[in-house]
Amino acid sequence: MDKRIKVSDDLRRKIAKAFGVTETTVRNALRYDAKKGQTETAVKIRMMAVQNGGVPTVSLPECECIHDEVKGLMVQTFNNGAVLTIDKHTGDAEVKDAKGVVRMRKEKISVPQIHVLQEYAAAF
Repeated sequence: MDKRIKVSDDLRRKIAKAFGVTETTVRNALRYDAKKGQTETAVKIRMMAVQNGGVPTVSLPECECIHDEVKGLMVQTFNNGAVLTIDKHTGDAEVKDAKGVVRMRKEKISVPQIHVLQEYAAAF
């Protein structure tokens, strides 16, 4: 997953000046860089960016998602062949690899848990 905040060049310069840092430091903060974008200053930079029109974005692997209303299922097929199936009535979910082997089962999942299963399925 690629998470970042998109800003104009002018806003990036404005933020750098406001915090007394380089534009590279601002870029690291806005890209949530694992090493240089996790400081207290980076958090403040991201806050200022969003408050001034920066757009938070997330890039996830593409997958096909089918909602089968007759069976009450949501089925996602990933580029690697993995399949995530969620029963809309029970909340039960399972992830199968490209060979059809069940790699994970969860019961009564909630909506916030779906992205964890999606990331797991996409990682095979």
